Amino acid sequence: MILRKEYWFEAAHFIYNHPGKCRNLHGHSYKLFVLLEGQVNAETGMIIDFDDLSKVVVEKVISKLDHRFLNDLIPLSTAENISVWIWEQLKPELPALCQIEVYETTDNCVIYRGA
Repeated sequence: MILRKEYWFEAAHFIYNHPGKCRNLHGHSYKLFVLLEGQVNAETGMIIDFDDLSKVVVEKVISKLDHRFLNDLIPLSTAENISVWIWEQLKPELPALCQIEVYETTDNCVIYRGA
């Protein structure tokens, strides 16, 4: 079974080696989907408690990215590199993590399932 939870963060960045408009400082309203795969625990009836999942995601990711300048953490802050960075923050805490989806806009998304 796969569980999915949605998060949002606002952040600014620029892509220093981009030939177009993304070379300039700009911001996005990012949407993040975190997906975990596992068996339902017979005792709890859950894969993971959504509140427990949110504690990890907020502490490890949202608190570090929301209303921040992404280039300070991820120098080449493309959606692809942001996805890898998020995965690296979450996977040690969430072994059942199977996929993340990072939306820069409503129609631009990167899906990452680990290396």
